[in-house]
Amino acid sequence: MPNTPSETAKRIFQEQKAQCAQAIFAAYGEQLGLGKVDFDTCMKIAAAFSGGVVRTGNICGALNGALMAIGLKYNDANKANEVGVQLLDEFKSLNGSIICRELIKQDLITEENLKQAFENGAFNNCSKFVEDVTVILDNLL
Repeated sequence: MPNTPSETAKRIFQEQKAQCAQAIFAAYGEQLGLGKVDFDTCMKIAAAFSGGVVRTGNICGALNGALMAIGLKYNDANKANEVGVQLLDEFKSLNGSIICRELIKQDLITEENLKQAFENGAFNNCSKFVEDVTVILDNLL
């Protein structure tokens, strides 16, 4: 039995040590892109979206990956925005925020911040965030 996109996203995040945005977008992008994008292309596209977009701590990378996947699914910006708002609202309801630095309680903008984040275990909950995003995304799509 083939893996679902949500199972694939969790596996990519955990086993391949991919960033959260990459795990989500690569797992869903290939399927939703209807053959127009492949796994490697999805990984490249999403590379700068983790850590709240290039480690600025803004919107969670897993959500960024999901928003890109939603964009592939819906050819209509209004529909993509509608579904995107639902995703963000549901995630915030579960986790209290959609902002990376609030979720992990750590800034990432400098190399020193990033080093501290690894030392402090700031990323320990990221697998939960990836899983939450996949559950919500599966329900919305």
